[in-house]
Amino acid sequence: MFFDIHSSLRLLGIHPWELKIPFDEQVWSIQFDVIKKSFSQKILAIGEIGLDRRHNGIASINFQEKILSWQLDWALEVNRPTIVHCVKSESDLLKILNAKKYKGRLLIHDFNGTIASAKSLLLYDCYFSFGPRLFDVHTKTHSVIKSIPIDRLFFEKNEHSTKSLEDVYNCAAKILKLEKLQLEDQIFKNLLNFFSYSNDISSTDIINDFSNTST
Repeated sequence: MFFDIHSSLRLLGIHPWELKIPFDEQVWSIQFDVIKKSFSQKILAIGEIGLDRRHNGIASINFQEKILSWQLDWALEVNRPTIVHCVKSESDLLKILNAKKYKGRLLIHDFNGTIASAKSLLLYDCYFSFGPRLFDVHTKTHSVIKSIPIDRLFFEKNEHSTKSLEDVYNCAAKILKLEKLQLEDQIFKNLLNFFSYSNDISSTDIINDFSNTST
């Protein structure tokens, strides 16, 4: 079975694209309280949260960092990993993690950072997901994915790409010089390990959640 790490149904959080201009911190503080009250033990992770320096029409990176900081702290309180959107802002994310000496588990989805930023993030309990950009041989993605331990990897498809999730797995297996079944088995282990961060989520719950969205 192939698991799309970006298709999980049970997530909760504030995406940076939601932080429209003009940004009102008090409004978002109230909204964040509402979100926290909607938390249940069925929530697999806090997300999608993060930072984005490329998207237009959203709050400054300073305000984004503040909202992200709230959510990282909350993830620790509720004992959940985080799914992180990080676009052209790896250094900003690392600044926050360093300041907090963050101990929580993170997944950077559709990772497009450098080998150096990946190595810095690996100092934390961080995982990385890759998608259809693996098919572009002219990017740094091939060298980056090969620099990351296999037990920290996930994969995802993209609704704007014609490539299937199986295509992504096949491409990754070729890049990593692994048998496809070996890669599938490892990603399954990674899935259980990543979400086992919380003692109140069973492996059955995890598999059932992803079975509805992965093939």
